[in-house]
Amino acid sequence: MDGIEYRLLPLRLEASSAPVPVHGAFTYRRDRPYELVLDFQGAGMHLAHWVFSRDLLLDGETRATGEGDIQVWPRWQGGEPRVFLAFSNGDQGCVVSARAKDVRALCRRLVGLVPRGQEQRYYDLDAELSSLLHR
Repeated sequence: MDGIEYRLLPLRLEASSAPVPVHGAFTYRRDRPYELVLDFQGAGMHLAHWVFSRDLLLDGETRATGEGDIQVWPRWQGGEPRVFLAFSNGDQGCVVSARAKDVRALCRRLVGLVPRGQEQRYYDLDAELSSLLHR
């Protein structure tokens, strides 16, 4: 589909003693260039749905970023570079990780669809805010 990137990545739920494998379905749409959608899937069912800033993943690929509900950071783990994502809704939270090479490939695709700094070419934030304020 033109203007949409969908990528299913193997993730690990970083639980206490042994990480649990899950899948992360990342969806990015050119017409919503500021956001990235992540659906967690595991054991044959949908586990969680998050929408967050694309920049968190782009920046978190190389350095720690994020405050509050979502944080992203890179780290070597067991000889393999990984990117960690921490999610919290105030009551519950989890940390998942993905292979850094998978995240890097996804980030290249996201920037290929909408280069950094060009988001306004695909989404008029001022017009959207104006329409919301005048309802």
